[in-house]
Amino acid sequence: MNELLMLERYFPEGNLEGGIGLANRLDWELTVTMAGDSYVVTSGDEPIIRTDDKDALQSFIYGLGLAYAILPDELFSNLEQALKEL
Repeated sequence: MNELLMLERYFPEGNLEGGIGLANRLDWELTVTMAGDSYVVTSGDEPIIRTDDKDALQSFIYGLGLAYAILPDELFSNLEQALKEL
């Protein structure tokens, strides 16, 4: 069982979906789907993790989302804008 200690403090809406939303604002195009008994996270059409362990899935999304969630708002906005200009 994971204890995601900074989830409610930093993630939009206090949940992992908020972390996915942050990553997607930076063009990750993340989706989570089921394939049989496995969770599959894709970026666009590219699979980046497949696991049958929900804790592993949560840890992956938490780590990715937290990297963006702790950024000051202005810095995140600047990063988002810079990516749009590429």
